[in-house]
Amino acid sequence: MLGSQPRRRALSSALALAVVVPLAIGTTSIATAAPEAELHKAKPVNTQPTDNVLYRQSFNDLAAQLQARSSDPDIVDGTVGFTSTAPKGWSVENSESMTGVGVDEWRGWNFTTREFWVDAEDQMRNRFARADNVIAVADSDEFADRNNAPHDFKTTLVSEGIKVAGQSVVQLSFDSHYRGWAGQSATVTVEFDGSGEQTEILRYDSTTVTDNYDGSVLNANETVDIEVPEGAKTATFRWNFEAEANSWYWAIDSVSVREVLPAAAMDASDATSTWVVSDIQGQPGDLAHAFKDLNAVRPDASGLLMVGDIVAHGTEAQWNDVNKVMDDAAPILPGTVAAAIGNHESYTSEPFEVLRDRFLDFADRDRVWDEYVLEGNGGEVPALVLGQEESRPPEVPMSAEQLEWFKERLAYWTKQDKQILVISHFPLGDTASASWIPWYSTHYEHNDLLTGILGDYPNAVMLNGHTHYPFELGDWAVQRRTDGGHPDGFWAVNTGAIQVEWDARGENTEGISEIVTRDINRGLTIDVYEDRMVIDARDFGVAGADGTNEVNDVVRSVTIPNPLKK
Repeated sequence: MLGSQPRRRALSSALALAVVVPLAIGTTSIATAAPEAELHKAKPVNTQPTDNVLYRQSFNDLAAQLQARSSDPDIVDGTVGFTSTAPKGWSVENSESMTGVGVDEWRGWNFTTREFWVDAEDQMRNRFARADNVIAVADSDEFADRNNAPHDFKTTLVSEGIKVAGQSVVQLSFDSHYRGWAGQSATVTVEFDGSGEQTEILRYDSTTVTDNYDGSVLNANETVDIEVPEGAKTATFRWNFEAEANSWYWAIDSVSVREVLPAAAMDASDATSTWVVSDIQGQPGDLAHAFKDLNAVRPDASGLLMVGDIVAHGTEAQWNDVNKVMDDAAPILPGTVAAAIGNHESYTSEPFEVLRDRFLDFADRDRVWDEYVLEGNGGEVPALVLGQEESRPPEVPMSAEQLEWFKERLAYWTKQDKQILVISHFPLGDTASASWIPWYSTHYEHNDLLTGILGDYPNAVMLNGHTHYPFELGDWAVQRRTDGGHPDGFWAVNTGAIQVEWDARGENTEGISEIVTRDINRGLTIDVYEDRMVIDARDFGVAGADGTNEVNDVVRSVTIPNPLKK
């Protein structure tokens, strides 16, 4: 049992009224209590006046203009999904040699859906899980599939002039899915006030990207700060792609231009900090070492979030091993410890109720979901814990009571202008690392409903373990946008693993396999300030025979602005 009692919020009277039929732990009959259509009614949070966004382009307004398949030999005739018409104010410039040859759908930059693009051929295209409805694609490989495509595939996507008057620095952000090949290059340039002078601000080529496969630029996000010349009124951006025939591709989505967050001292002592670990699975020694490394960098943390798979199978002996680590580390552990249930908590032949109750004894609570409030110099930080209520399948059955509670608490904390941490062991489909793999989309009983609910809250950050995938991948931390949701969607972040690392192998999603690549010992620190959240992905190194090593490094870092703060 955890040594400290977490501070929790009582359920509000509004929630009590909303849940007409109270459900006990283990009840999953959502149809009799609250139909899914009734559970997702919230309008997207309107943060546009305060989130410093100067411009957005999602390409989704082109959905009504999508046409049926034209000449791609691998797409079924009649399938709708592409247009060569750029958004209003935007344009596409192609090399003249591309006129009348190659595949119509892929002649220079075109606008399509992820599904239509993958219908042409997968070859890692499906890994662009960030894609939201219509995307922009330049694909030299598919273009070369017929009609004597030339060897100088050259195309530029040009934005409209974006107002930047009064700004000294702006930030360009866009989702990017790039697969490189020898001789292929991709750049982004900026031009101010139609001067004709273009400045390169981003480059992909064989000197910056590993040819053929580089996971760091697949399903990634690019964010670039750009100095604005004094007196400049507009900025025009260009995405330039050039390749020999039958090379690879580049896709982009969700372009935005924002004001840059004000500079801040970023002293963790001014923040409300938390440690995050997951997927310990029988490595108590590495967990003890991780605690020491976390204490070395964030000794005043307010919380420890344990994001599932705390034990390997769920036996009493395994829980005893973890409890000993917790007891031994008690002098350095944060005052609040919040744990989420994972799949490895229930892998013995004993009844699920017995295994669940062992987890609940450790978590020091009476249900798998709950709310914790971390308190520190950065103010209150809510942490909402979700979890499995019954035996599998699916991996995460959830009652209407849990779903209604989740909606109510998201709404409550949003009204307080707070960024919200959500911890749940499994990733939602098409969010962070590896969740583009089909079987990850079936773990939650209500995957689409949960994704839709979170899509209304750009101040929500969901932390997931389970996949053990590398922090180095482009989709370690993602913004997941949803149809009808807030244009910025919500954040999803891979928490790494204490045990081992996994990765995907294979060209096509249908035949994908996963392998263990190496021993690791990794986790996160999160520092929450009034106007932003900073998440550091950390490598503690596999502990040696004496339980120590010299590794305590930041592998990746992401700063997430609080969109509710002016």
